[in-house]
Amino acid sequence: MRIALTGASGMLGGACLRHLAARGDEVVALGRGNAARLVLMPPGISLCTTDYSLDDLRLALRDVEAVIHLGALRANAEAERSGCQPYFEANVRSTENLLIAALANGVRSFCLASSIAVYARHNPQPWRESDPPAPISHYGISKLACEHLAALHGERGGMRVFALRIAQIIGDDRSRRQGMLRQFIARARRQQSLSLWGSGAAARDLVYVEDVVSAINQALDDDRPGGTYNIGGGRAFSNLEVAETINEVFGNPAGLALDPTRPDEASSQFMNCERAQRQLGWQRQWSLRAALDELRRQGVG
Repeated sequence: MRIALTGASGMLGGACLRHLAARGDEVVALGRGNAARLVLMPPGISLCTTDYSLDDLRLALRDVEAVIHLGALRANAEAERSGCQPYFEANVRSTENLLIAALANGVRSFCLASSIAVYARHNPQPWRESDPPAPISHYGISKLACEHLAALHGERGGMRVFALRIAQIIGDDRSRRQGMLRQFIARARRQQSLSLWGSGAAARDLVYVEDVVSAINQALDDDRPGGTYNIGGGRAFSNLEVAETINEVFGNPAGLALDPTRPDEASSQFMNCERAQRQLGWQRQWSLRAALDELRRQGVG
């Protein structure tokens, strides 16, 4: 299959490229300027630099059968302070151009990486795809807009569309060195204690990058129905559980340092993934411990 993939320089994009190349697919990796040139391409993968303009994408998607759209401006404090504009330009406009170009080239399947950020925290958990989305961040709003655009263009053009609402991904994400998970791993490798706010009860949905790649591969199968699917760990993992598991996996005797003077970071949040299991045939394979052990083996941190 000839597939176009955006976001090739990211952690998830790189993992997808490796799997698609191993599967024998012909892949066109799309990326902007310097980011695209940073990618170490597996054999059989071609690189196409694009500015995500409509004319540029129409050429890039020639003879493409499926599009995997992972490229996006991720949630960050600086962009959030600027409001919707940064996310609109980087996420919404580029997604619409990609959809228009895909339809113009007769693309059959379009897989969009959406986010758990489209859900409202006040909804009963675990969140289901049938729950009314109500994002509380500009990033979440932009991802929900991308979902609606994908559904609209897919229906108009007869293109099969998948919106995968992905939880926080566990993996070797070098773009987020300040993230809690990576900091914990780095400290555990140095045999230093891991610092937690409050009781460590704040919890989030976590899924290993290889399981996300598996969901994307399942969506590309011709007999899978398009739609919106939650892709996550199936439960909430507390910061305390994550920290304790990291210390165990990395053999860190320094333990934990709880700071009760600081409040827990956030409430619990996680998704129900039964629809993906039922309709895509997808099942999470990697436990938290197994994922962390693989990162330890890879030398992450």
